[in-house]
Amino acid sequence: MPKIIQPWYSIQYDGTNGEHIAGTWCTGISLVSDTGTEMVFADVDNGTHHTVNLNEWLVAYNAIDINPTIFTTAAYTARYVELP
Repeated sequence: MPKIIQPWYSIQYDGTNGEHIAGTWCTGISLVSDTGTEMVFADVDNGTHHTVNLNEWLVAYNAIDINPTIFTTAAYTARYVELP
């Protein structure tokens, strides 16, 4: 029996890519602030703010996901396996 997976997409906040994450990588969120150690984004649909700390990961099922999930590196690597 074949195994299949649903594609999910991830990106790590590295302190320099906040603008890329909120607007290019995920068009369903907008950048509120980016200090280089903390990025805050808002869901486009309801304005809810979310904080991403340096080196944390965002995971979304597509580029317009309005609520990407935030993971620490430990939680991300425990839950996901990156495919080439």
